[in-house]
Amino acid sequence: MTNILVWIIFGALAGFLIDFIDKSTSLTWPERIGVGIIGAFVGGMIITLVTTGTFSLNGSNSFDIVSIVVAVGGGLVALFLYKRFRRRA
Repeated sequence: MTNILVWIIFGALAGFLIDFIDKSTSLTWPERIGVGIIGAFVGGMIITLVTTGTFSLNGSNSFDIVSIVVAVGGGLVALFLYKRFRRRA
């Protein structure tokens, strides 16, 4: 249960930073949390693929500045894709 709460807090923090960086879209709180969580996942997969050369689902469970930067970077990619698909629909 605590892991889910940490994911939500981490997603909200990353989503807030993404919303602060990208002023073109005003996200609701659920969208911020969702983009932050998806961004952390996407960013973690990209970093794992680039650094180790393998695609792995087991990442670090640390909560540090590098994790925030990776989550925000992945979140910006996820937000870009979200806006592209939302515009088409």
